[in-house]
Amino acid sequence: MSNQRPDPSKPASESYKDPNSYKIKSDVQVTFVIGEDGKIIEGSVGSNYTSRVGNARLPYFVTKTMKAIEADYGIAAPDIDYTTQDALEYGDVRASHPYEDGDTPGQAYFPHFRAARLDSAKQCVDFRAVGGGVHGYRAMIGHKWIDDNVKAWVDKVNSNLETNHAVRRFAGDVYSMFFKNSGPSWTNNIGGTVIGNAPPIWQDIAAAFCADGSVKPMHLEKSEDATPSNGIVFQSYMPDLYLYIDDHMTDNLGRTSNHRISGGDWKNFSNLPFPAVNGNAFGFCYAYYRGSGGNPWGVDAPVPIYGDGPGNRPEKVVHCDEPANELTANLTQ
Repeated sequence: MSNQRPDPSKPASESYKDPNSYKIKSDVQVTFVIGEDGKIIEGSVGSNYTSRVGNARLPYFVTKTMKAIEADYGIAAPDIDYTTQDALEYGDVRASHPYEDGDTPGQAYFPHFRAARLDSAKQCVDFRAVGGGVHGYRAMIGHKWIDDNVKAWVDKVNSNLETNHAVRRFAGDVYSMFFKNSGPSWTNNIGGTVIGNAPPIWQDIAAAFCADGSVKPMHLEKSEDATPSNGIVFQSYMPDLYLYIDDHMTDNLGRTSNHRISGGDWKNFSNLPFPAVNGNAFGFCYAYYRGSGGNPWGVDAPVPIYGDGPGNRPEKVVHCDEPANELTANLTQ
């Protein structure tokens, strides 16, 4: 499920144009005009922000073997076509046909952008942005009928007198690993597919672009997991983090670089909240105390009744350096 690491000699516009080339991608555009006095002209500032999550691919051995069982035993492959709200980017809708291309689009969660603002000295404009989303399997099994269809297929494979043990075991393992959304809704799929219960991934960006060409980090708090702790981008434990400015790779202070800022931390990302209270990806983020822990939407672990299962779509968000300020609008000035 990993993606190929980007070639540092290539611009971001080339390395990440395919939604299968990244897990999460944030794009902030800031423009302004500098006057003859070297100051930014008031009224010339413009800014825009998009946050995207990438595709997750169903392995071809899954879909091809389902079709092979259909051809060999006459057991129809289960219907796993579905539609994702907020597919890849918040507000978009996409129909998915995994038998054709294997794509399960990631689901973007509620983002926020505080548009670029000019400082009183007219030297810099600063902005704040936060966004991200969840793995495509989580969005897929949020449709409970996907579980129903695949479970019914497994039952048919198991009851067929011509299938052998290996075929039956394959069917059961595939269901458990990729499609299982178990029990009634209040259980929040606690016994279902682990990947389908994956917590969100996110990027929280705060920076200022200045008339002299410099870039400054502008987070309100430091993060113990950022490199450095006052870097331009804070992010979830996963995936690896790369930063580009003017299409060229930089470090987390905006200086030219040829390597990633940090590697993904799968151990803490996959931890459950107990006993790993801080080193886990569930609950609200707070950069100063939790570093890359938690998430901007407060999505909780899939525990019964009180947790969050697949299919949830948050309607508010926080910045991880200012978690007390819950935002219910995507754009503020």
